[in-house]
Amino acid sequence: MAAAQQATTPQTAGPQVAKVVLPAALAFEIAEYNAKRTEGLGRLKIEAKTKLEEVLKDRMQAGNLEEANAINKLIAILPVTSPEKADPPEKLPSAGVMVMKDHVSRAFAGICGLNQLFIPRLDKVKTDLLKSGDLAGANAAEAKIRELREEAELLLPSKKETGNKDEAVTEFTVEALIDGGSQLHITRDGIYWMVPGGEAKPGKHEGANEGTYVNGSRWKPNWRLEGDRGPDTSDVYPIKTTAPKVTVETVNVSKTRFGRNETRTPVVSTVKDDHFVVTIRDPEGGSRWYKLRIKMQP
Repeated sequence: MAAAQQATTPQTAGPQVAKVVLPAALAFEIAEYNAKRTEGLGRLKIEAKTKLEEVLKDRMQAGNLEEANAINKLIAILPVTSPEKADPPEKLPSAGVMVMKDHVSRAFAGICGLNQLFIPRLDKVKTDLLKSGDLAGANAAEAKIRELREEAELLLPSKKETGNKDEAVTEFTVEALIDGGSQLHITRDGIYWMVPGGEAKPGKHEGANEGTYVNGSRWKPNWRLEGDRGPDTSDVYPIKTTAPKVTVETVNVSKTRFGRNETRTPVVSTVKDDHFVVTIRDPEGGSRWYKLRIKMQP
């Protein structure tokens, strides 16, 4: 086991307070988690702020100072990372409310996804620390795991948002690791994957075992046939939609789930009978994480 990360406490007057020194492996995971979280939330903050400033300009030109002040209050608390701050400020115009709802949905989904990604990594560190006899380090790892798990449970979409009730959602996000031609079928009662050719099934490229994330919640598709490559069709993830009245937006394509966006062949959307089909062609080499936003149309 690697030696503990060293931390120094500056010399100041008065009694000294001992500083907790985390094991190097744990400190590394927490540092990477914090960096990814800061980067992701920072990007969402910039996007929301840009949209809100456009609304603010319009409200200022109209001379509506109350709504302008409400927009400024919202800008000041971005990014929104807790349910306590997720309610729109009083007098916020409808355009601002829409921006806030979109921002909150994406921020909560991003945090939940990141937490779910790091929990097993931290659990492995905890196991290694226990094997090495570092009980204090293992306890620190467990505390961080508990913190991430509790936050994810707090921010997870409600049953209404994930489609477990009869009311259809207005929009949702889907994230999956794709290598080659894959189709996401969106029906009124749920979504499912189809691999029409011999490409890797979503999440299965080169022996991977990744889930698909719907609004940040992990879905592990069950396939009809064995093996990591198609052709095949998955089971259905239950989520009520108004398909085929749907549009799709590619939010991000990256080598890792929370990586930087890169250029890839655009997805193609078509209506097939009574449902909607998103075709991810992905002819370029290597697998990529695709994040799609699915919006219902009136």
